Amino acid sequence: MRESYKVIVWGPGGLGGVALWEIARLEAFELVGLRAFSAGKVGKDAGELIGINPLGVTATDDVDALLAVEADCVIYTPRDFGINNADAELLAILAAGHNVVTPLPYHNAVLYRSDGFGDRLAEACSKGGSTFHATGIDPDLISDRVLMGITGICTDIKTIRLQELWDCHAVPAELLAVVGFGGPVEVAEASPIGPGISTNFLHAIGRTVEKTLGVSYDRVEETHEYLPATTDVTMLHTKIEKGTLGRVVHRFQGWVDSIGNEAFFTMEYHWFVGTSELPDGVAENEYWVAEIEGTPSIRMSIDMRTTLTDDAPLAYDFGNLQSSPGYHGVIASCLQAIPHLVASGPGVLPSFGPALNWRQDLRSAVV
Repeated sequence: MRESYKVIVWGPGGLGGVALWEIARLEAFELVGLRAFSAGKVGKDAGELIGINPLGVTATDDVDALLAVEADCVIYTPRDFGINNADAELLAILAAGHNVVTPLPYHNAVLYRSDGFGDRLAEACSKGGSTFHATGIDPDLISDRVLMGITGICTDIKTIRLQELWDCHAVPAELLAVVGFGGPVEVAEASPIGPGISTNFLHAIGRTVEKTLGVSYDRVEETHEYLPATTDVTMLHTKIEKGTLGRVVHRFQGWVDSIGNEAFFTMEYHWFVGTSELPDGVAENEYWVAEIEGTPSIRMSIDMRTTLTDDAPLAYDFGNLQSSPGYHGVIASCLQAIPHLVASGPGVLPSFGPALNWRQDLRSAVV
């Protein structure tokens, strides 16, 4: 068995903190570097930052020194502002010779980025002899590997809808306020932040579905809804008053005219706080709901909790972290991809996808 994979965590925020916890726990990985962005974290031991014993790695903002560290992979987890703000830094890390895995919205980016980013990404990987991969729960695990996999049950498909239902109870109040939760609905509607954060995720999923299923959208539409809270909600860090922003729905739809008049594929992100804000037809703890109208038709729901016992807490308390199950799922996807990045040649490692799935015309299944 090989030695542990040496990992640098780039951004010890919510996701990066969970990455530190899991790396410290798992023998397959060794933390060798930590990039911090805030002055309050620079100079502190990684273990101290998440409330556990020292890990012997000090957080730094010296990028050049960090890029000189020998590592198998960088887990890149800074905050995403929805304006492709991470492009330059990602390209620099890759060009310096480090493999990168990230849950930021770069999943199959060449399918929806029309600004030459794909060429710049390939060039950076070639220069550094490095490999890049974007992953996560959704995009990737649920939307690609699971949802596309269950289309293999179907001989015909008319419509597909995937809903992600993210109860944001574990998100710090200051981050929820950025999107507009707890504030006037009309203020959130006028802000570009929510659509900016969601648009790349939506198009990553929508365009991957298009490619995987061998269809071609005749038109696409992206919409954003802002709904008032139906009751007062108080959970963990957050209090939402009735009538203020309580749920946001970000939606991507793609139509294939040769299949039908309804949208062939619909992706919806529902952001809300508290089960009182669940959309119609969705049960508590259903984290993802997929519906396929076809032959046969399918409804799949996946719930995700801290534990399956009846008294399951809403979040994990690990060290000084209070983290949602979803954060651990995202980091699991990143960690599981690292051996494949290390074994791959330079370039972009695309999504793994399902082994077999429905396609509009199976003659295109093998190229």
